[in-house]
Amino acid sequence: MGKEGGILGRYATVLEALAASPGGLSLTEVVQATGFPRGTVHRLIGALCGVGYIAPHDGRKIYVLGPRLLRLLQTGVAASTVSTLARPVLEDLVVRFKETAFVGKLLGTEVQSVAMVVPDSESQTYVQPGRVMPVHAAASAKAIWAFQDDRLVDEVLVQPRDKFTDKTRIGEAEVRGALDRVRREGFAVCDEELDPGVMSYACPVHLKGAGVVYSIGMVGLSRRLHRHAPDEIITALRGAADEISRRLPGGLQRPESAEDRGFTMERAGR
Repeated sequence: MGKEGGILGRYATVLEALAASPGGLSLTEVVQATGFPRGTVHRLIGALCGVGYIAPHDGRKIYVLGPRLLRLLQTGVAASTVSTLARPVLEDLVVRFKETAFVGKLLGTEVQSVAMVVPDSESQTYVQPGRVMPVHAAASAKAIWAFQDDRLVDEVLVQPRDKFTDKTRIGEAEVRGALDRVRREGFAVCDEELDPGVMSYACPVHLKGAGVVYSIGMVGLSRRLHRHAPDEIITALRGAADEISRRLPGGLQRPESAEDRGFTMERAGR
């Protein structure tokens, strides 16, 4: 193995040791697991932490796989796999509300629909597999983008934003304000901002270590969704998001807040 292959091999060995120890390893334990000299392990850990591939756990000198690597692994999960894992959860929502339920996923700088279940009675769908969900208009996109780092949000907000309906907000300050609200309240609403007469709700799916890569949403005609109390829909979507998080690689990690424990009609109906 050449010099470069040897260096990369050492990095891989450290990552493999951490992957085999979900609770994390100390520097000494990494030395024991890999057989590398302590100074070498110290340098490897420093470099891997620098790029986000590993991270200290709970601020201690115990190292676990980092958010950047875990998000990269989520990107590689095939849409067919997500659809298979999420389908029973989506079907439960469809049975309960008689509306389309779907999962969105962040792919690069786009949020796309990757799984969908439609009621038998529905003759028209508003979410097609692979449809790109705009950050400023779609609830499923807002629910994801609200939890991304500032650098990535800045990158997507330099792109042009279409005004799909007279309710679409395209100003940067308005979009950032909407994302801040989603981050505080833990859910997103699209009230005829993307398609006339169509409304949607969405909640983020939190994955341990990887953060938010997916969202779960419900979409239908506004006049039909308004028949349900917003807090009923949002509570159901939160439970579904938790269940999908358990099913996907990464496990459940949803932050608790006062907003998590209840909603008001006024707040949810904005």
